[in-house]
Amino acid sequence: MINMNIQMNKLILTAGALLLVLSAAVSPRPLNAQTVEEVVASVESHYGDLTDLTAKVIQKNVLKSIGKTQTFEGTLWIKKPGKLRIEYSNGQLIIINNKAALFYSKKSEQVVKKTFTDFERLNIPVAFLLGAAHIRDDFDVLQADPKTPRVLDLLPRKSGAAMKKMGLVLDAAGRITELTIFDRSGNTTTLAFSDIREDAGLDDRRFVFQAPKGTEIIE
Repeated sequence: MINMNIQMNKLILTAGALLLVLSAAVSPRPLNAQTVEEVVASVESHYGDLTDLTAKVIQKNVLKSIGKTQTFEGTLWIKKPGKLRIEYSNGQLIIINNKAALFYSKKSEQVVKKTFTDFERLNIPVAFLLGAAHIRDDFDVLQADPKTPRVLDLLPRKSGAAMKKMGLVLDAAGRITELTIFDRSGNTTTLAFSDIREDAGLDDRRFVFQAPKGTEIIE
């Protein structure tokens, strides 16, 4: 009888252990846990549905090659398709209108105009936001730490890309709140976005620039 009781206890313990293993295997992930695919899908969906965006920007450039750090503040406007304007408090201005871009410096009284085929070649980190609805077309995406699923590393698929990688910090809606470009020389450019307003109905005239009289225009 004693042996039977011992064996029954062993069976109960074994069954209990199996139930624990099975329940752990089928339990849903915590609500705040997200796979990299889920996070990327949320970003692409958010920017795919977006028509326009306005935000305050703080840009920090760490220039490792010369041991210098620069910080700029500015305001960003984006309107799809392909329109971007960023004004910095130091008098610099960048406007992108589809495949044309201009760079204005109040200090030097110059406008430089360029055309381009892709935003990376243009070397304007914030221009990435114009293509944020198609991340998986151009990047392999990693989660550096599963505990912070909305912090992503983007590795460019294109050989010879100017950037080594891009880091993104996202909010729960898939909105990019911080973007960091790591170039191949060890320099970084970080943009932090705040006071973000979306789908406000921006006027196309926001993306047109009339150079002040006396400005030198370089094409």
